[in-house]
Amino acid sequence: MSLADIETIIIVLMENRSFDHMMGYLSLASTSSPMAVEGLKDDAAWRDPLTNIASGKLYPLERLGPDMQEIDDPTHDHNSIRVQIDAPPAGGAPNQMGGFVQSYVEFAPKNKPPKNPALVMGYYDAATVPIYDFFARNFVICDHWFAALPSGTQPNRLMAMSGESSIVDNARVFLPDQPLVYDWLTHHKVTWCAYQSGDFFPFFSLMPKWLPEITTSLSFSAATSGRGRFRRYSRFAEEWGNNAAAMPQVIFIEPEYTDGPHGDTNDDHPPTGVAKGQAFLADIYKTLTANPTRWEKTLMIVTYDEHGGFFDHVPPLSIPTTAGGFPFATTGVRVPAFVVSPHVASGAVFSGPLDHTSILQFLADRFGGGADYSPAVAARQAQLVPLRTILAPAPILRSPSPETDTVTWLGTVADAMKMPIATGNMLGDSENAQAFHNIALKVARDHPDLLTTPGWEKVAAYVEALG
Repeated sequence: MSLADIETIIIVLMENRSFDHMMGYLSLASTSSPMAVEGLKDDAAWRDPLTNIASGKLYPLERLGPDMQEIDDPTHDHNSIRVQIDAPPAGGAPNQMGGFVQSYVEFAPKNKPPKNPALVMGYYDAATVPIYDFFARNFVICDHWFAALPSGTQPNRLMAMSGESSIVDNARVFLPDQPLVYDWLTHHKVTWCAYQSGDFFPFFSLMPKWLPEITTSLSFSAATSGRGRFRRYSRFAEEWGNNAAAMPQVIFIEPEYTDGPHGDTNDDHPPTGVAKGQAFLADIYKTLTANPTRWEKTLMIVTYDEHGGFFDHVPPLSIPTTAGGFPFATTGVRVPAFVVSPHVASGAVFSGPLDHTSILQFLADRFGGGADYSPAVAARQAQLVPLRTILAPAPILRSPSPETDTVTWLGTVADAMKMPIATGNMLGDSENAQAFHNIALKVARDHPDLLTTPGWEKVAAYVEALG
Protein backbone atom coordinates (compact mmCIF):
# COMPACT_ATOMS: atom_id res chain seq x y z
CA MET A 1 0.00 0.00 0.00
CA SER A 2 1.00 3.63 -0.32
CA LEU A 3 1.67 6.02 2.53
CA ALA A 4 -0.83 8.30 0.83
CA ASP A 5 -3.58 5.90 1.89
CA ILE A 6 -2.99 7.03 5.48
CA GLU A 7 -4.94 10.26 5.87
CA THR A 8 -4.79 10.58 9.66
CA ILE A 9 -1.86 9.82 11.96
CA ILE A 10 -2.54 9.70 15.70
CA ILE A 11 0.29 9.84 18.25
CA VAL A 12 -0.11 8.84 21.90
CA LEU A 13 2.90 9.17 24.20
CA MET A 14 2.40 7.57 27.62
CA GLU A 15 4.72 7.83 30.65
CA ASN A 16 7.55 5.90 32.23
CA ARG A 17 7.40 2.14 31.61
CA SER A 18 9.93 -0.22 30.01
CA PHE A 19 9.29 -2.90 27.41
CA ASP A 20 10.12 -5.89 29.63
CA HIS A 21 8.05 -4.44 32.47
CA MET A 22 4.92 -4.14 30.30
CA MET A 23 5.31 -6.51 27.35
CA GLY A 24 8.20 -8.88 28.08
CA TYR A 25 5.69 -11.56 29.12
CA LEU A 26 4.65 -12.07 25.48
CA SER A 27 7.67 -14.31 24.80
CA LEU A 28 7.23 -16.52 27.88
CA ALA A 29 6.57 -20.16 27.03
CA SER A 30 4.19 -20.20 29.98
CA THR A 31 1.99 -17.45 28.56
CA SER A 32 -1.01 -18.06 26.35
CA SER A 33 0.13 -18.10 22.70
CA PRO A 34 3.72 -16.80 23.04
CA MET A 35 4.87 -14.25 20.47
CA ALA A 36 8.31 -13.91 18.87
CA VAL A 37 9.26 -10.70 20.68
CA GLU A 38 12.63 -10.20 22.33
CA GLY A 39 11.19 -10.39 25.80
CA LEU A 40 11.51 -12.57 28.88
CA LYS A 41 12.17 -16.30 29.19
CA ASP A 42 10.96 -18.83 31.72
CA ASP A 43 14.13 -20.84 32.20
CA ALA A 44 16.39 -20.12 35.15
CA ALA A 45 19.53 -20.27 33.01
CA TRP A 46 18.32 -17.14 31.21
CA ARG A 47 16.72 -15.33 34.16
CA ASP A 48 19.24 -15.88 36.95
CA PRO A 49 22.12 -13.95 35.32
CA LEU A 50 19.86 -10.86 35.15
CA THR A 51 19.31 -10.76 38.92
CA ASN A 52 20.03 -7.33 40.43
CA ILE A 53 21.65 -6.64 43.79
CA ALA A 54 21.28 -3.78 46.27
CA SER A 55 22.54 -3.54 49.86
CA GLY A 56 23.65 -7.16 49.64
CA LYS A 57 20.19 -8.47 48.71
CA LEU A 58 19.37 -10.23 45.44
CA TYR A 59 16.40 -9.15 43.32
CA PRO A 60 15.32 -11.56 40.56
CA LEU A 61 12.65 -10.96 37.96
CA GLU A 62 9.13 -11.45 39.27
CA ARG A 63 5.59 -11.37 37.91
CA LEU A 64 3.31 -8.62 39.20
CA GLY A 65 -0.42 -9.26 39.43
CA PRO A 66 -3.21 -6.78 38.60
CA ASP A 67 -3.37 -5.79 42.29
CA MET A 68 0.29 -4.70 42.32
CA GLN A 69 0.02 -1.31 40.66
CA GLU A 70 0.91 1.30 43.27
CA ILE A 71 4.68 1.64 42.86
CA ASP A 72 6.88 4.36 44.33
CA ASP A 73 8.24 6.39 41.43
CA PRO A 74 11.82 5.36 40.56
CA THR A 75 14.29 8.17 39.89
CA HIS A 76 15.08 8.44 36.19
CA ASP A 77 17.35 11.38 35.51
CA HIS A 78 20.50 10.87 33.46
CA ASN A 79 22.68 10.10 36.49
CA SER A 80 20.42 7.36 37.84
CA ILE A 81 19.85 5.89 34.37
CA ARG A 82 23.62 5.64 33.88
CA VAL A 83 23.73 3.34 36.92
CA GLN A 84 20.78 1.31 35.61
CA ILE A 85 22.46 0.79 32.25
CA ASP A 86 26.13 0.45 33.22
CA ALA A 87 26.10 -1.56 36.47
CA PRO A 88 26.59 -5.30 35.99
CA PRO A 89 23.81 -7.59 37.24
CA ALA A 90 24.58 -9.80 40.23
CA GLY A 91 24.00 -12.89 38.12
CA GLY A 92 26.80 -12.03 35.70
CA ALA A 93 24.88 -11.40 32.46
CA PRO A 94 27.32 -9.89 29.93
CA ASN A 95 25.23 -6.93 28.75
CA GLN A 96 25.31 -4.79 31.91
CA MET A 97 21.72 -3.50 32.46
CA GLY A 98 22.03 -4.56 36.09
CA GLY A 99 21.66 -1.41 38.17
CA PHE A 100 17.89 -0.93 38.30
CA VAL A 101 17.40 -1.84 41.97
CA GLN A 102 20.66 -0.17 42.99
CA SER A 103 19.49 3.04 41.31
CA TYR A 104 16.01 2.74 42.84
CA VAL A 105 17.48 2.61 46.34
CA GLU A 106 20.48 4.91 45.90
CA PHE A 107 18.71 7.80 44.15
CA ALA A 108 15.41 7.74 46.04
CA PRO A 109 14.56 10.87 48.04
CA LYS A 110 16.20 10.60 51.45
CA ASN A 111 12.87 10.97 53.22
CA LYS A 112 11.05 8.52 50.94
CA PRO A 113 12.91 5.25 50.26
CA PRO A 114 11.00 2.80 48.08
CA LYS A 115 8.69 0.58 50.11
CA ASN A 116 9.46 -2.41 47.89
CA PRO A 117 12.65 -2.16 45.76
CA ALA A 118 11.80 -5.46 44.05
CA LEU A 119 9.00 -3.84 42.04
CA VAL A 120 11.37 -2.34 39.45
CA MET A 121 12.28 -5.94 38.53
CA GLY A 122 8.61 -6.84 38.13
CA TYR A 123 6.67 -7.46 34.94
CA TYR A 124 2.98 -7.53 34.12
CA ASP A 125 1.09 -9.85 31.81
CA ALA A 126 -2.19 -9.89 29.90
CA ALA A 127 -4.22 -9.93 33.11
CA THR A 128 -2.98 -6.40 33.83
CA VAL A 129 -2.38 -4.97 30.33
CA PRO A 130 -5.27 -6.45 28.29
CA ILE A 131 -5.53 -3.66 25.71
CA TYR A 132 -1.81 -3.97 24.95
CA ASP A 133 -2.19 -7.73 24.62
CA PHE A 134 -5.01 -6.99 22.17
CA PHE A 135 -2.91 -4.47 20.22
CA ALA A 136 0.05 -6.86 20.03
CA ARG A 137 -2.04 -9.78 18.77
CA ASN A 138 -4.12 -7.82 16.27
CA PHE A 139 -1.74 -5.15 14.99
CA VAL A 140 2.04 -4.57 15.25
CA ILE A 141 4.22 -4.49 18.35
CA CYS A 142 7.69 -2.93 18.04
CA ASP A 143 10.15 -4.74 20.29
CA HIS A 144 13.20 -2.55 19.59
CA TRP A 145 11.81 0.94 20.12
CA PHE A 146 14.04 2.97 22.43
CA ALA A 147 13.61 6.26 24.25
CA ALA A 148 15.76 8.76 22.40
CA LEU A 149 17.88 9.74 25.42
CA PRO A 150 18.94 8.02 28.67
CA SER A 151 17.21 10.80 30.59
CA GLY A 152 13.77 11.85 31.82
CA THR A 153 10.41 12.99 30.52
CA GLN A 154 11.14 16.52 29.33
CA PRO A 155 14.26 15.78 27.22
CA ASN A 156 12.60 12.71 25.68
CA ARG A 157 9.36 14.50 24.86
CA LEU A 158 11.44 17.24 23.24
CA MET A 159 13.24 14.60 21.17
CA ALA A 160 9.93 13.01 20.19
CA MET A 161 8.42 16.36 19.22
CA SER A 162 11.50 18.11 17.85
CA GLY A 163 14.36 15.69 17.15
CA GLU A 164 16.58 17.69 19.50
CA SER A 165 16.61 18.66 23.17
CA SER A 166 17.99 21.87 24.63
CA ILE A 167 17.99 20.36 28.15
CA VAL A 168 19.71 17.32 29.66
CA ASP A 169 17.31 16.68 32.57
CA ASN A 170 13.86 17.84 33.64
CA ALA A 171 13.57 21.51 34.55
CA ARG A 172 11.43 22.91 37.36
CA VAL A 173 10.85 26.11 35.44
CA PHE A 174 9.60 26.60 31.90
CA LEU A 175 11.04 24.72 28.94
CA PRO A 176 13.37 26.74 26.71
CA ASP A 177 11.75 27.72 23.43
CA GLN A 178 12.78 25.48 20.56
CA PRO A 179 11.08 24.38 17.33
CA LEU A 180 8.53 21.58 17.73
CA VAL A 181 6.74 19.29 15.31
CA TYR A 182 3.80 21.68 15.62
CA ASP A 183 5.93 24.27 13.81
CA TRP A 184 7.04 21.73 11.19
CA LEU A 185 3.47 20.66 10.46
CA THR A 186 2.27 24.25 10.21
CA HIS A 187 5.15 25.15 7.87
CA HIS A 188 4.29 22.20 5.63
CA LYS A 189 0.58 23.13 5.66
CA VAL A 190 -0.37 19.92 7.47
CA THR A 191 -3.37 20.32 9.75
CA TRP A 192 -2.95 19.14 13.33
CA CYS A 193 -4.44 19.29 16.79
CA ALA A 194 -3.69 18.01 20.30
CA TYR A 195 -6.33 16.53 22.60
CA GLN A 196 -5.67 16.68 26.35
CA SER A 197 -7.27 14.19 28.72
CA GLY A 198 -8.61 15.83 31.85
CA ASP A 199 -9.04 19.53 32.53
CA PHE A 200 -5.56 20.80 33.22
CA PHE A 201 -2.69 21.53 30.81
CA PRO A 202 -1.09 19.73 27.86
CA PHE A 203 2.64 19.08 28.12
CA PHE A 204 3.89 21.93 25.98
CA SER A 205 2.13 24.52 28.06
CA LEU A 206 5.53 24.31 29.80
CA MET A 207 7.02 26.10 26.77
CA PRO A 208 6.08 29.80 27.04
CA LYS A 209 5.67 30.44 23.31
CA TRP A 210 2.80 27.93 23.15
CA LEU A 211 0.94 29.00 26.27
CA PRO A 212 -1.13 31.84 24.69
CA GLU A 213 -2.51 29.56 21.95
CA ILE A 214 -3.08 26.72 24.41
CA THR A 215 -5.11 28.84 26.81
CA THR A 216 -7.16 30.33 23.97
CA SER A 217 -7.74 26.97 22.30
CA LEU A 218 -8.78 25.19 25.48
CA SER A 219 -11.26 27.95 26.17
CA PHE A 220 -12.71 27.38 22.68
CA SER A 221 -12.82 23.64 23.36
CA ALA A 222 -14.98 24.21 26.44
CA ALA A 223 -17.49 26.06 24.28
CA THR A 224 -20.19 24.27 22.32
CA SER A 225 -18.62 24.60 18.89
CA GLY A 226 -15.07 25.80 19.49
CA ARG A 227 -12.25 23.95 17.72
CA GLY A 228 -8.79 25.40 18.26
CA ARG A 229 -5.66 23.32 17.78
CA PHE A 230 -5.52 22.36 21.48
CA ARG A 231 -8.67 20.58 22.62
CA ARG A 232 -10.14 18.64 25.50
CA TYR A 233 -10.23 14.88 24.97
CA SER A 234 -13.85 14.90 26.15
CA ARG A 235 -14.68 16.31 22.70
CA PHE A 236 -12.76 13.69 20.72
CA ALA A 237 -15.50 11.06 20.25
CA GLU A 238 -18.04 13.64 19.09
CA GLU A 239 -15.64 15.29 16.66
CA TRP A 240 -14.20 12.04 15.30
CA GLY A 241 -17.69 10.67 14.72
CA ASN A 242 -18.87 13.68 12.73
CA ASN A 243 -17.94 12.96 9.11
CA ALA A 244 -19.34 16.31 8.05
CA ALA A 245 -16.55 18.10 9.91
CA ALA A 246 -12.93 17.79 8.79
CA MET A 247 -10.44 16.29 11.21
CA PRO A 248 -6.76 17.30 11.26
CA GLN A 249 -4.25 15.12 9.44
CA VAL A 250 -2.10 14.66 12.56
CA ILE A 251 -3.65 14.24 16.01
CA PHE A 252 -1.74 14.12 19.28
CA ILE A 253 -3.64 12.63 22.22
CA GLU A 254 -2.18 13.27 25.67
CA PRO A 255 -3.07 11.51 28.91
CA GLU A 256 -3.67 13.37 32.14
CA TYR A 257 -0.30 13.57 33.83
CA THR A 258 0.56 12.25 37.29
CA ASP A 259 3.50 14.63 37.59
CA GLY A 260 1.46 17.70 38.28
CA PRO A 261 -1.56 19.05 40.09
CA HIS A 262 -3.97 16.86 38.16
CA GLY A 263 -6.99 14.97 39.43
CA ASP A 264 -7.79 11.87 37.35
CA THR A 265 -4.47 10.66 36.03
CA ASN A 266 -4.15 7.95 33.39
CA ASP A 267 -0.62 8.31 32.00
CA ASP A 268 0.93 5.19 33.69
CA HIS A 269 3.49 7.34 35.54
CA PRO A 270 4.08 5.81 38.99
CA PRO A 271 2.54 5.93 41.52
CA THR A 272 -0.48 5.92 39.18
CA GLY A 273 -1.21 2.32 38.24
CA VAL A 274 -1.57 1.10 34.67
CA ALA A 275 -5.27 0.17 34.83
CA LYS A 276 -6.54 3.63 34.00
CA GLY A 277 -4.05 4.01 31.16
CA GLN A 278 -5.36 0.76 29.72
CA ALA A 279 -8.91 2.07 29.95
CA PHE A 280 -7.84 5.37 28.34
CA LEU A 281 -6.26 3.61 25.36
CA ALA A 282 -9.19 1.24 25.02
CA ASP A 283 -11.46 4.27 24.83
CA ILE A 284 -9.33 5.85 22.10
CA TYR A 285 -9.41 2.62 20.09
CA LYS A 286 -13.16 2.20 20.47
CA THR A 287 -13.68 5.79 19.35
CA LEU A 288 -11.47 5.34 16.29
CA THR A 289 -13.12 2.11 15.13
CA ALA A 290 -16.64 3.41 15.78
CA ASN A 291 -16.25 5.48 12.60
CA PRO A 292 -15.21 2.97 9.89
CA THR A 293 -15.00 5.68 7.23
CA ARG A 294 -12.20 7.45 9.07
CA TRP A 295 -10.66 4.38 10.70
CA GLU A 296 -9.85 2.72 7.38
CA LYS A 297 -7.48 5.61 6.58
CA THR A 298 -5.93 5.99 10.04
CA LEU A 299 -2.71 4.90 11.74
CA MET A 300 -2.09 5.26 15.47
CA ILE A 301 1.32 5.11 17.18
CA VAL A 302 1.38 4.36 20.92
CA THR A 303 4.64 4.47 22.87
CA TYR A 304 6.24 5.81 26.08
CA ASP A 305 8.45 8.85 26.63
CA GLU A 306 10.99 6.79 28.62
CA HIS A 307 11.29 3.68 30.78
CA GLY A 308 10.82 5.32 34.16
CA GLY A 309 13.55 3.32 35.90
CA PHE A 310 12.01 -0.11 35.29
CA PHE A 311 14.07 -3.14 34.30
CA ASP A 312 14.77 -4.04 30.69
CA HIS A 313 17.40 -6.52 29.56
CA VAL A 314 18.21 -5.11 26.08
CA PRO A 315 21.07 -2.56 26.01
CA PRO A 316 20.37 0.85 24.45
CA LEU A 317 21.44 1.65 20.90
CA SER A 318 24.85 3.25 20.39
CA ILE A 319 23.60 6.53 18.95
CA PRO A 320 25.56 9.49 20.36
CA THR A 321 23.57 12.66 21.01
CA THR A 322 24.32 16.00 22.59
CA ALA A 323 21.42 17.45 24.58
CA GLY A 324 21.67 20.60 26.66
CA GLY A 325 25.42 20.56 26.07
CA PHE A 326 25.76 17.06 27.55
CA PRO A 327 27.16 14.25 25.37
CA PHE A 328 25.12 11.04 25.59
CA ALA A 329 26.72 7.89 24.19
CA THR A 330 23.50 5.91 23.71
CA THR A 331 19.77 6.12 23.37
CA GLY A 332 17.55 5.57 26.37
CA VAL A 333 16.13 2.24 27.49
CA ARG A 334 13.68 0.18 25.42
CA VAL A 335 9.99 1.09 25.77
CA PRO A 336 6.68 -0.48 24.65
CA ALA A 337 5.46 0.65 21.22
CA PHE A 338 2.56 -0.31 18.96
CA VAL A 339 1.37 0.66 15.51
CA VAL A 340 -2.41 0.24 15.36
CA SER A 341 -4.06 0.52 11.98
CA PRO A 342 -6.14 -1.45 9.48
CA HIS A 343 -3.09 -1.13 7.19
CA VAL A 344 -0.61 -3.18 9.20
CA ALA A 345 -0.25 -6.93 9.53
CA SER A 346 -2.14 -8.70 12.29
CA GLY A 347 -0.05 -9.94 15.22
CA ALA A 348 3.26 -8.93 13.65
CA VAL A 349 6.48 -8.16 15.50
CA PHE A 350 8.58 -5.34 14.07
CA SER A 351 12.14 -5.75 15.34
CA GLY A 352 13.92 -3.03 13.41
CA PRO A 353 15.62 -0.43 15.65
CA LEU A 354 13.47 2.64 16.26
CA ASP A 355 13.43 5.60 18.59
CA HIS A 356 11.15 8.59 19.14
CA THR A 357 12.60 10.48 16.19
CA SER A 358 11.24 7.71 13.97
CA ILE A 359 7.83 9.34 14.44
CA LEU A 360 9.12 12.62 13.04
CA GLN A 361 10.65 11.00 9.97
CA PHE A 362 7.43 9.04 9.42
CA LEU A 363 5.54 12.34 9.35
CA ALA A 364 8.10 13.71 6.89
CA ASP A 365 7.78 10.61 4.70
CA ARG A 366 4.00 11.03 4.62
CA PHE A 367 3.60 14.80 4.48
CA GLY A 368 7.02 16.15 3.50
CA GLY A 369 7.55 14.37 0.22
CA GLY A 370 10.00 11.91 1.78
CA ALA A 371 12.61 14.57 2.54
CA ASP A 372 14.53 14.49 5.80
CA TYR A 373 12.56 15.89 8.73
CA SER A 374 15.67 17.77 9.86
CA PRO A 375 19.44 17.27 9.80
CA ALA A 376 19.39 16.08 13.43
CA VAL A 377 16.67 13.50 12.74
CA ALA A 378 18.36 12.40 9.51
CA ALA A 379 21.60 11.72 11.39
CA ARG A 380 19.77 9.30 13.68
CA GLN A 381 17.78 7.61 10.94
CA ALA A 382 21.00 6.29 9.42
CA GLN A 383 21.13 3.84 12.36
CA LEU A 384 17.40 3.10 12.48
CA VAL A 385 14.89 1.33 10.24
CA PRO A 386 12.27 3.59 8.62
CA LEU A 387 8.94 3.29 10.37
CA ARG A 388 7.18 3.45 7.01
CA THR A 389 8.34 -0.12 6.30
CA ILE A 390 5.91 -1.32 8.94
CA LEU A 391 2.96 -0.89 6.58
CA ALA A 392 1.41 -4.00 5.05
CA PRO A 393 1.85 -4.39 1.28
CA ALA A 394 -1.93 -4.41 0.77
CA PRO A 395 -4.82 -2.95 2.75
CA ILE A 396 -6.26 -5.26 5.41
CA LEU A 397 -9.15 -3.03 6.45
CA ARG A 398 -10.32 -4.89 9.51
CA SER A 399 -11.58 -3.62 12.84
CA PRO A 400 -11.08 -6.31 15.47
CA SER A 401 -12.86 -5.77 18.76
CA PRO A 402 -11.58 -6.61 22.22
CA GLU A 403 -13.44 -9.50 23.81
CA THR A 404 -16.36 -8.53 26.01
CA ASP A 405 -14.73 -9.80 29.18
CA THR A 406 -11.63 -7.67 28.47
CA VAL A 407 -13.70 -4.50 28.16
CA THR A 408 -15.56 -5.39 31.36
CA TRP A 409 -12.25 -5.97 33.14
CA LEU A 410 -10.97 -2.58 32.02
CA GLY A 411 -13.94 -0.77 33.50
CA THR A 412 -13.90 -2.73 36.73
CA VAL A 413 -10.20 -2.35 37.44
CA ALA A 414 -10.09 1.30 36.38
CA ASP A 415 -12.82 2.07 38.92
CA ALA A 416 -11.10 0.04 41.61
CA MET A 417 -7.69 1.65 41.08
CA LYS A 418 -8.56 5.32 41.61
CA MET A 419 -5.40 6.34 43.39
CA PRO A 420 -5.96 8.80 46.25
CA ILE A 421 -2.43 10.11 45.73
CA ALA A 422 -3.40 11.26 42.26
CA THR A 423 -6.22 13.58 43.30
CA GLY A 424 -6.12 17.29 42.54
CA ASN A 425 -4.66 20.15 44.54
CA MET A 426 -1.59 18.18 45.49
CA LEU A 427 1.86 19.37 44.43
CA GLY A 428 4.41 16.63 43.91
CA ASP A 429 8.11 17.22 44.41
CA SER A 430 9.24 16.29 40.91
CA GLU A 431 10.55 18.80 38.40
CA ASN A 432 7.55 18.23 36.13
CA ALA A 433 5.10 18.77 38.97
CA GLN A 434 6.79 22.02 39.94
CA ALA A 435 6.80 23.15 36.30
CA PHE A 436 3.04 22.51 35.94
CA HIS A 437 2.52 24.33 39.24
CA ASN A 438 4.36 27.35 37.84
CA ILE A 439 2.19 27.26 34.71
CA ALA A 440 -1.00 27.28 36.80
CA LEU A 441 0.23 30.32 38.72
CA LYS A 442 1.25 32.11 35.53
CA VAL A 443 -2.14 31.56 33.91
CA ALA A 444 -3.92 32.72 37.06
CA ARG A 445 -1.75 35.85 37.15
CA ASP A 446 -1.87 36.70 33.43
CA HIS A 447 -5.46 35.61 32.68
CA PRO A 448 -7.51 35.74 35.88
CA ASP A 449 -10.69 35.92 33.80
CA LEU A 450 -10.09 32.35 32.62
CA LEU A 451 -10.58 31.01 36.13
CA THR A 452 -14.26 31.92 35.99
CA THR A 453 -14.97 30.42 32.55
CA PRO A 454 -16.19 26.88 31.71
CA GLY A 455 -13.44 24.32 31.31
CA TRP A 456 -11.09 25.97 33.80
CA GLU A 457 -12.73 24.81 37.01
CA LYS A 458 -9.93 22.43 37.93
CA VAL A 459 -7.24 25.06 37.48
CA ALA A 460 -9.30 27.55 39.47
CA ALA A 461 -9.76 25.07 42.31
CA TYR A 462 -6.04 24.32 42.38
CA VAL A 463 -5.06 28.00 42.51
CA GLU A 464 -7.70 28.77 45.12
CA ALA A 465 -6.41 25.95 47.35
CA LEU A 466 -2.97 27.56 47.28
CA GLY A 467 -4.46 30.64 48.89
